[in-house]
Amino acid sequence: MNLELLNHGFIPEEICYKLPETFSDVEKLALELPKVLANEQIEARVLKLEAEKDVDTLTGPQLERAMLIYSYIGHAFMWGKSNDKNLIPLQIAKTWHKISIKLERPPILSYASYALNNWKMLDSSQPFDLENIVIVQNFLGGVDEDWFIMIHVAIEYEAKEILSSLNKYFFDSGDASNLEDALKSIKKINHIMNRMPEKCDPFIYYNRVRPYIFGWKNNPTTPEGVVYEGVEEYDGKPQIFRGETGAQSSIVPMLDALLGVTHSDDPLKEYLDEMRLYMPKEHRDLLNNLDAWSQTERSVVVESKDSKDKNLIDEIIKEVHVFRNKHLEYARIYIYEQSLTNDSNSNIVGTGGTPFMKYLDKHLQETVPSND
Repeated sequence: MNLELLNHGFIPEEICYKLPETFSDVEKLALELPKVLANEQIEARVLKLEAEKDVDTLTGPQLERAMLIYSYIGHAFMWGKSNDKNLIPLQIAKTWHKISIKLERPPILSYASYALNNWKMLDSSQPFDLENIVIVQNFLGGVDEDWFIMIHVAIEYEAKEILSSLNKYFFDSGDASNLEDALKSIKKINHIMNRMPEKCDPFIYYNRVRPYIFGWKNNPTTPEGVVYEGVEEYDGKPQIFRGETGAQSSIVPMLDALLGVTHSDDPLKEYLDEMRLYMPKEHRDLLNNLDAWSQTERSVVVESKDSKDKNLIDEIIKEVHVFRNKHLEYARIYIYEQSLTNDSNSNIVGTGGTPFMKYLDKHLQETVPSND
């Protein structure tokens, strides 16, 4: 089990910001994407791209960069074009698919591209801070789109502290001070989460940000899926993949496993398990291993601890409950309430293709301390 990943969190240690010269045409389109979408030129520009790129020599960070720009261009094409044909042209599809094979996750925009690999420091001489990061790639651009992603990045950055503390507690020193550090960290995460409304307006999010991150599974616009033109492995058959969603972040499921929070078997749990397919492989592998540990060994570790430790664990779980409660509140304000006065995109499913209000509420209710 690669526990070292817990110490570093899920923000990549190295992020690539520009691909080799052979990718200059897609890099140029990615850079100009907001203006291309505003001028309704996405179809024409995509069809001018080179049909297939060689990805065999790309490094890990370069593959992530390639996945990011092909995912953004692919989604821009799907949701920014004038026709309703559910097909991704070979100019994107073939290379996108080759990248996905290398990274072992589907060719669609996922959280790893949308947030984890999509930021940089504004001033690298200064420490990390929410006001000292910028988003690298946009669809339409603007403060609201940037801030929405920046909040996620800041949460991921802080999460390495709680994950590292819990790693030390359960797999190393086992000192109560580790739990105290974890409690401080989850409180900081909740503070960051509370800042979402500062610069991300619900109306702008619903109408300008959200439409571009939908996938093509359980989406009424793509009932049969989307054809990836020229991808031999798909044999011309439509593919159905989930859209980008925070459920593809590894933080909360990792915390559930470490803290002993369990969810009952039903379609919503199946959905969460499916989301692992969209995570970076090393995150997915660690999460699966932690689940196995939580089910077999965690109780032995916890039973040996005193009441102070167990109370601290319960306090941390209560803060995770606060986090989930805020997420549910945002889902109501940013999506459900907006949908009541705007029928431009569906309130029935989230961007990942789920009945999101029901899902969020269920997992909120299941996040309870062991003593409750």
